[in-house]
Amino acid sequence: MPRVCQSCGALNRDNARYCLRCAQPLAVERSSTDDTDWLAAQLLGVSPDPPSDVSAASEQSAPPREMLAVFPSVAAPLMRLDKESAMDAPPAVPGTSSLFAGRYEIVAVSDTMVEALDRQPWRRCWSCGTTVNEPGEAFCTQCGAALDGRRYRGQITTGAPTGLALVAQITDPATLAFLPPIWDQVSDGDRTLTLIPATPQTPLTLPLSEIEAFVIGRDLARLMTLLHDQGFVLGAIEPDDLEIAPTHATRLRNVRGLRRAEGEPATTDLLHLATLLEALTATPRTTRRLDEEEITLNAAPTIADILREIRTGRLTDPAELAQRLDLIIAYHTAPSPLRVRFGAATDTGRVRDLNEDSLLALDLRLIRHNQPRSWSLFIVADGMGGHSAGEVASDLALRGALEIVQREYLAPTVDADAPDKEETLRDVVRRAVLQANEYVMREARNRGNDMGTTITLALVAGDRAVIGNVGDSRTYLLREGKLRRVSRDHSLVQRLVDLGQITPDEVYTHPQRNAVLRSLGDKSNVESDVFVERLRPGDALLLASDGLWEMVRDERMADIIAANPDPQAACKALIDAANAAGGDDNITVILALFESY
Repeated sequence: MPRVCQSCGALNRDNARYCLRCAQPLAVERSSTDDTDWLAAQLLGVSPDPPSDVSAASEQSAPPREMLAVFPSVAAPLMRLDKESAMDAPPAVPGTSSLFAGRYEIVAVSDTMVEALDRQPWRRCWSCGTTVNEPGEAFCTQCGAALDGRRYRGQITTGAPTGLALVAQITDPATLAFLPPIWDQVSDGDRTLTLIPATPQTPLTLPLSEIEAFVIGRDLARLMTLLHDQGFVLGAIEPDDLEIAPTHATRLRNVRGLRRAEGEPATTDLLHLATLLEALTATPRTTRRLDEEEITLNAAPTIADILREIRTGRLTDPAELAQRLDLIIAYHTAPSPLRVRFGAATDTGRVRDLNEDSLLALDLRLIRHNQPRSWSLFIVADGMGGHSAGEVASDLALRGALEIVQREYLAPTVDADAPDKEETLRDVVRRAVLQANEYVMREARNRGNDMGTTITLALVAGDRAVIGNVGDSRTYLLREGKLRRVSRDHSLVQRLVDLGQITPDEVYTHPQRNAVLRSLGDKSNVESDVFVERLRPGDALLLASDGLWEMVRDERMADIIAANPDPQAACKALIDAANAAGGDDNITVILALFESY
């Protein structure tokens, strides 16, 4: 007899083990024949005495509408049917088509794909894979998962297998790791239905960054190599066919172009891959003579360089492409560890009464599994606004930037041993500057003044330095005795230099050399410049407020650093030189020297 759930009161089949409404286990009840007949009579509104023949049974009145609303399962007369044949029968739903292979109902068709509803989901549990459920079971007897209403995406093919149908013939685990997981494959006449789980898809947000495209390109190049060795070609891939796993591995959701090679050149797949990467990154096609440049890994090839090599036939082997992309990805995501020795100092100068500058220098080293890693953060901020304003603004900028770097980069990176991706470093530097700006603006509103500050910061991961800059505090790179400015001043005199109205030397004597066009505290959507430098052993980063570089020219600063191997001593010598030249402003300097680990 039908079982009533003791938890929610729902009516279940007589052989159900779990409630179809709340999934609670159902107690096994032993009822007499009289009880069964009585309950059937109450539900169906018929006489408890069975009709003398089948025709009489068909003439019994239908259950009341209110009964159907509460118990939809009693819409048809309650009859003792063979359970297997009952479940094998097509669904009694008006307008539905016949089942494919007696099991799957095709409910949607889109392009080359179909969507199928499994009308016999008890045959194999979608969650744990067990095949021991009884026919008609609504919940898995092994794991309790609800079985009804399972839908799958798939492809119907006729004749020689292609696409998803061909995936079912591949047995190599390394190849299958890239391909859609096959749920089932059934035949109906000369047609074959191949199904994959209809998992939710999060569309890729295009365009992708170059490093994201490099990872996808590398993974697909590896897949092509495996397929070619087995006599297959991958064919064209669309962005919607891609799925990025939580582990950042690339997997395909569809392989509509997969087929046997039959003499087709492998280079066709590389041309399809070039088209995909072009679409993923919105990279325009350009024409350039290859003999005008040599593309080397030391020059950090771009996605455009790789596409050009594929289209011109210089790159024809997917295995070689995968190796090339591996090196490029490592270049961007796996910095080599460097030791840093740094000095830091600040001075009021000889003219000002108050030092409104602030600095921060942080060095973090980690050795885990015998692998060293290192990070550094250096910040110089030059406050503006006078007493109780400028020095507050520069201090707030340091605190805001440090909070972002610690909370959103250093802590999770150290905890999870995550890679130091260049794009991640860029994003952290941008957000650090934005929060520094927000801290300054909030305090300026509270105090009702116009405090502000410049900022230049360098976030260093191994041999990768990402520099952010707002205003005219500077970051320099010292390499082989030559000092090169990395940051770009946001100042009036720099704008005049760019327009050709003054020379670079006139910057130091121009009457408006202190006029800053961009600073923290001006507006909420402040724009920061971000620069990336690949450091080498022996390099140095110099961060300084304008109180240093306006008083001491670049060549002189390089000489002072060369004469003082100790970075702290070099910082003191630089400040002494600025004061000797007049000390017109506050002077702040950080010098970081990088050495092999």
